[in-house]
Amino acid sequence: MVEPVYKPRNPKISSLYQSIRDHYEEFESVYVERYQKKCGVLRDVVREVIYKYLGCGDLKKGFARIKCKECKHEVLLAFSCKGRYFCPSCHQKRVLMFGEWITDEILYPIPHRQYVLTLPKMLRPHFRFDRKLLGKLSRCAYDCLKEFFRKTLNQKEGIPGVVISIQTFGDLVNFHPHLHCLVTDGCFMPNGWFHVLPEIDVRKLEELFQHKVLKLLLKEKRISEEWVKKLLSWRNSGFNIHNQVKIKAQDKRGRESLAQYILRSPFSQEKMTYRKDTKTVLYRSKMNPVSKKNFAIFPVLDWIATLTTHIPNKGEQLVRYYGYYSNVSRGKRKKEKVEKEPTEVMEVPPPSLSKDLKKRWSYFIRKVYETDPLVCPRCSGEMRIISFIDQRDVIRKILEHLGLWEEAHAPPDRGPPEKRITFDPSYSQLT
Repeated sequence: MVEPVYKPRNPKISSLYQSIRDHYEEFESVYVERYQKKCGVLRDVVREVIYKYLGCGDLKKGFARIKCKECKHEVLLAFSCKGRYFCPSCHQKRVLMFGEWITDEILYPIPHRQYVLTLPKMLRPHFRFDRKLLGKLSRCAYDCLKEFFRKTLNQKEGIPGVVISIQTFGDLVNFHPHLHCLVTDGCFMPNGWFHVLPEIDVRKLEELFQHKVLKLLLKEKRISEEWVKKLLSWRNSGFNIHNQVKIKAQDKRGRESLAQYILRSPFSQEKMTYRKDTKTVLYRSKMNPVSKKNFAIFPVLDWIATLTTHIPNKGEQLVRYYGYYSNVSRGKRKKEKVEKEPTEVMEVPPPSLSKDLKKRWSYFIRKVYETDPLVCPRCSGEMRIISFIDQRDVIRKILEHLGLWEEAHAPPDRGPPEKRITFDPSYSQLT
């Protein structure tokens, strides 16, 4: 059976790229007037992510030379922007790496559940203007789960393992802050035993979550006591918890898939259609039971404003680890394991797949598309990276010699100065 030939992607033909390239400069020029009141001040990180994205997969921004050992055939592989929660292909690499790492290094082979915690619409704007509240909301969720699990099991020292992904988007890319929690279906005890949780009344957990979130917002002076009384008088408070997705102890693939799901991108390129003539974007999704719609039509500037709302700040962690899965707990267990290990020298066979290999872009391409980008398309021989090219004058000379240099629409000069690119061949080269 002949393996399919790997074909690097062409990002410039995508609807996302074209909409950003054609209208981002205009978006910046009207931002203060049209969007600042609703979305807050335009953050520097937004501009930085956008400009890097416009150079993602572009040979003119630098590339690696890959050469076949057998027939000496060469190809050029463009650098990636490594943009998280915006560049679909770069973020997809992050999703795959996260799924494998968390399954192999964090999660135990015990039952897990997904808990999805959502907020009333009236509270969501507070998290748009102050993104630090998202981290505090995540801590609220863990405190609720730990307290509720302990009371249900009647185990004061029980500790659940919790991984929380903070998501800011809804099905139609609207701003909708909520939490996806990958949680052990029970608690670990100090003696190492694991107590499985019985079926619970989620409504009681919702009440506890509501209480802690309102207490948080009161403490942060985001809401008043009168407002809290008004909300509590409503028949439906808007707080909701869903926990019907359960992963069995032996289902490793299920844990990996769920981990990938909670880190997914805010949007999908396949669901969007950009119309240059009308300057609009059509975005399709699943049917919304409230609005009775499975699509939304955005003026292109509104589309860009919506997308950039979901870009996290530098250093902002949208995945957090608590309880038995926290960094502190894992570090203690690792230290105890090392202290208990015998001191005699033992010969240990190498793992079947090294961690370095798992991080390589070629591994993830093989994992998803069943094609190896380091297999020569001419002779099927092994290819290897021989050099990295990131000097502008050298890049231009090589591309002009190969007939690959094209004068194209460039981002406005008002963007941040271009920095020297560090090579990171990644999943972003996929179609």
